[in-house]
Amino acid sequence: MHLLRYIMLISAVGISAIGLVVLQGQGSFVNFVQAFPTLVTDAAVEEGAKVTVRFQITPRDNPTTSYSNTEQFVQGQHTVPQGIEEETVGMHPGEVKTFPLSAEEGFGPYDQKMLQIIPTVDLPREAQEGDTIADDAGRAARIIWILPEKTLIDFNHPLAGQPLIVTLQIVTIENPSGGALIL
Repeated sequence: MHLLRYIMLISAVGISAIGLVVLQGQGSFVNFVQAFPTLVTDAAVEEGAKVTVRFQITPRDNPTTSYSNTEQFVQGQHTVPQGIEEETVGMHPGEVKTFPLSAEEGFGPYDQKMLQIIPTVDLPREAQEGDTIADDAGRAARIIWILPEKTLIDFNHPLAGQPLIVTLQIVTIENPSGGALIL
């Protein structure tokens, strides 16, 4: 509901501003642009920019499952999958893009070496198969199965090894050379 009010407010301001410019003539447009420079700034995602995105990731082989979130990253620091970082280059606030990613471009291939057997006593008491836990280094792992003495955990990302469909929207861009541009 909050987002809907925000969109309505922005629409009303935009319509009012356009009406004001039309009523006052072309010369007033220059004054309007100078008064509200962020409305015409053509900021785009570039190296070093802090980018906030909304995304939805769907495995191509399982379109009924979807993961959505809002994420912030610095372009070029490779904290998000390579394919996502490459696709955001040149995008502008508010822009939405849908694109496929191979497993390699997304969260990488599934790696059997990321499976690990640990003593069951090392688990939290309430842990169950399917839960996600963190090791001492903060790495997340999913519990595959629990036996009385041993537990199998998987350090692969849940989307590793899967081709994906990604939809993302640029929310904000904070370029290293200047301020933020917000949708």
